[in-house]
Amino acid sequence: MIFGWMISSSPYLLAGSIVISTFILEDAAIVYAALIATGGMISPSAAFLALFAGIYAGDIGLYFLGAAAHCSKRARAFLGETRIATAQHWLERRATAALIGARFVPGSRLPIYTVSGFLGVPFALFASITGIASLVWSAAVFTLVYLFGAHITDSFGAARYVIAVPVLLVIAFGPGLIARFSGHRFLAEPSDV
Repeated sequence: MIFGWMISSSPYLLAGSIVISTFILEDAAIVYAALIATGGMISPSAAFLALFAGIYAGDIGLYFLGAAAHCSKRARAFLGETRIATAQHWLERRATAALIGARFVPGSRLPIYTVSGFLGVPFALFASITGIASLVWSAAVFTLVYLFGAHITDSFGAARYVIAVPVLLVIAFGPGLIARFSGHRFLAEPSDV
């Protein structure tokens, strides 16, 4: 109770909580940032800046995690040199599309961003594409949730919290559930392409 009050009374702690939340569940962090901005607890620009910083730091972290695994003999042996060469060839021709698509296809960021680091996609290419894609995606979702939250606040007053819970659940878990139960494979094996 006291901890929650401390966070809500400081925009710096709120911004920090937004950054940390992006490492736990990114879509829910976007909703969280927009809703606390709608509630006036933090300015929309500060909330979005913290949100983008956390998302982009996570993307860069995945790249460097893959780059670190590239030096691991165990990782290379586990994957096999033939599969690594095949994936390298595939990614060289499709890096831009894969990086942009990973931002919008649920469940694909972790494998594509780490593989990009593992296979040595140039960091400048990776950083620029993921930065732009992250900015576009998070700005669009943040803006929609912020406007929706403002509308709900104006229209429903205190009842907005009852309405916000199912909306949060759909936004946070809907894309993952759709992907899981649709039976669609987002990442094909390199030999299938």
